[in-house]
Amino acid sequence: MFSNIGGLEVLFVMMVALIVLGPTKLPEAARQIGKVVGEVRRISSGFQKEFREAVQDPIIEAEARARGSIDSAKMAVSEPFQAMKAPVEPAKKSVKKPDAAGESSAPTETSSTSESTEATDDPKPTPDAADD
Repeated sequence: MFSNIGGLEVLFVMMVALIVLGPTKLPEAARQIGKVVGEVRRISSGFQKEFREAVQDPIIEAEARARGSIDSAKMAVSEPFQAMKAPVEPAKKSVKKPDAAGESSAPTETSSTSESTEATDDPKPTPDAADD
């Protein structure tokens, strides 16, 4: 509250209060000022607490609505995939898995290496050779 008041300012205020009030009334005045400052702080903290609660309630409700929307969107997206996945699962179980040697039950196609080497051994025609 008094964060911008330095030590010299506080000393000056105390000297003025001592001169104005005198040594007999100064302790009573300090008690009264302390009570007022304490009451102002309590009122201020109560106001801040109510303000934070008033601001937080709509935010919490908005977060809950957003989470609900996200959850419903996730369900809307995942349900078609779950529906497509259900008939595939029995088919997956009926397919034989590869054995330990790494061979699969499905036939594999073998390609001839002679065909691929013949295609690469032929020199490409140059534009000069095509003109002759």
